[in-house]
Amino acid sequence: MKDKTYEKHYARVLAYIDKWLAPLGLGWYSFEVLGYEKEKEFRKGNGGVVAMRIWCDWRYMTASLSINVPAIRRMTDDELERAVVHELIHIIVNEMREGGIDHEERTVSWLTKAFFWVRNAGVEERDGS
Repeated sequence: MKDKTYEKHYARVLAYIDKWLAPLGLGWYSFEVLGYEKEKEFRKGNGGVVAMRIWCDWRYMTASLSINVPAIRRMTDDELERAVVHELIHIIVNEMREGGIDHEERTVSWLTKAFFWVRNAGVEERDGS
């Protein structure tokens, strides 16, 4: 049985997904989110852990996001939102992947920063800043 903090942090992820799917043009995707309580399922080769992993099949427009709930609990709202956007951008560029994920990872990290920069510029314009 999942505890209340699990549900709270799982819901945080869902809220950011709902916020960003349409603006990123991903509303047509079939999308699922799976939450896990065991960090060992999210180990990287260097011994660290990741907060989320995404699997997508661009041919069928499907994606599955697995979230490491213990790692999500430690993230601020800003960190979590950026991580969710980062994973969603993997969907956009996934069909371009060739010979590993290194170049895709750098491109996705850069695009995440660009999307937030554009969003924040729009907020400043609306606020008259």
